[in-house]
Amino acid sequence: MAGSFEKTSIGWQLDLLQQRLSEWLERLFAPIAPRSLPDWSLPEWLLRLLLWIIIGSLISWAIWQVYQFARPYLTALTIAQQGQTDRQTQVAQSITSAEWLHRSRTFAQQGNYREACRALYMAALQRLNDTEPIPYEPSRTDGEYLRLVQTLPRPAPYRVLLLTHEQLCFSNTGISADAFDRCQQAYREIERGVRG
Repeated sequence: MAGSFEKTSIGWQLDLLQQRLSEWLERLFAPIAPRSLPDWSLPEWLLRLLLWIIIGSLISWAIWQVYQFARPYLTALTIAQQGQTDRQTQVAQSITSAEWLHRSRTFAQQGNYREACRALYMAALQRLNDTEPIPYEPSRTDGEYLRLVQTLPRPAPYRVLLLTHEQLCFSNTGISADAFDRCQQAYREIERGVRG
């Protein structure tokens, strides 16, 4: 007599479920057969064109981002430079060398030798504008003025004031009373040279 066989068991059911699940996952994630895709490709020139368009777009986007980041700073710098040039032009046109000299003395009495030397510098530039053939221009640098005053008969006092002003602008060192005295002496020499 043949033995009795079980027709089903829990172990067999789990093995069957595992097999069906793995077959389903295999069908789901199996690569698509190449026969199912049409056989076509883009021309090489079109691929290169697309590549350059993408590269150009990325570069343009990066430049735009840098510009957007820097725009407030550039605007503020432009406004500050324009305002400073306008103020310097207005100041140069409206203040005489005598007024600059008075300001210099006032600053010196307050102990602000930095501004006192700057006022003497502006007085000297105003004198150059009024008495010499070197008109005041706010865009001129101290180096340009140094070259221009070399043509004058007595450039040394101007050189003292211009070099001190350059030190004021491009250094954080303080201006002492001795430096102010040297600038004041140079300005006196300029006045004597004009009168004499």
